[in-house]
Amino acid sequence: MRDCASRTVNLLVAGLALLTAVSAAQTPETALRRVEVHLFGGDMTAGAPLAQWYHDIGITDLWLYPFRGAFPQDQRPEDQKTPEQVAELLAAYRQHHLRCWWMERPVPDVFYQEARGEGRHLWDASPEAEALWAGVCEQIRAIYPRVKGAGFRGVVYDNESYYSYQGDEQGDQKPWVWGGHAAEYGTGGHYYQRGLQVGKAIRAAWPEAAVVMVYAFGYEGERWWYQGFQDAGVELFLGPEHTYGAGPPELGEAWYQSWWQGRDLKATCDWKCTQFPFVADNAHVMAGLFPIEFTTLRPNYRARYFREQLSQAANGDPAGPIPVWIWPQGPFSPESWQAVQYAGTDTAGSYLQALCEFSAAGTR
Repeated sequence: MRDCASRTVNLLVAGLALLTAVSAAQTPETALRRVEVHLFGGDMTAGAPLAQWYHDIGITDLWLYPFRGAFPQDQRPEDQKTPEQVAELLAAYRQHHLRCWWMERPVPDVFYQEARGEGRHLWDASPEAEALWAGVCEQIRAIYPRVKGAGFRGVVYDNESYYSYQGDEQGDQKPWVWGGHAAEYGTGGHYYQRGLQVGKAIRAAWPEAAVVMVYAFGYEGERWWYQGFQDAGVELFLGPEHTYGAGPPELGEAWYQSWWQGRDLKATCDWKCTQFPFVADNAHVMAGLFPIEFTTLRPNYRARYFREQLSQAANGDPAGPIPVWIWPQGPFSPESWQAVQYAGTDTAGSYLQALCEFSAAGTR
């Protein structure tokens, strides 16, 4: 697969002269643009043996985990790495022009569950809540300068409610991390105030850090927590899941196998900017893509729709390209790509060629 991807890249490079020759006649609206491609996860093996392959297929950034971070997480403590333990790994990735992000997951759902289990509550002004959040900020001050020193680009927070959600979205019956605390919405509430508090701690410890908020569902509490980060001066990115699918549900009926409520990628990103109105543009919305489930080794949608997603990300917004991230749900390797049972005439190359053509990897 690596040889196949390398041949694809070589063919694309051979065509650069033609693209350059005609670029003067193109307007900014029609000129081909390229996108950042982030991968949820990445090879944590010493020496990063998959680094060259990642670059060859068009990956530009990796969200690496598990790490010993500022928030409680659902990863086993013995598996969590320190910044110093992965310095050589990051150096190997830099050799292949790959940027790495420090990922903590899930935040703050595990934090919420732990506090609730101790009879405490995150989203109020009690002395107990003040102490909990002060502890997170103390960890940020201690850890994030070291994360910066190791060479990470920024932080990725997983905001999905894996543990506290009980099926009552409003939280009327069973309050959960993003629901059941309506008194804490708005700039006067503690969703916002805690986001502001954590955002200021990040700005003080690591002023250049960008923060990606995955999965950006649009819950009211989540919305105000994010705005706190933004107002603290952090460069904030949304990482929505509602952009997962593409095309008609030919290969299944689940929402991640078709456009979300009929909205294509660009329209969904526009919608996200209305859910989170403090986000200025789609350049700060990283669209999640889910073309293949590598646990079942089956595609969620055809390669032509994957290409359409990437084309929209590159050229669909006049203001600039929309970065994307890929959720693999399983092993992401040359072997897993070859093992997929593709639909119709699609092959691994059908997807990977589209990725290479629209990725910014070859320009770095």
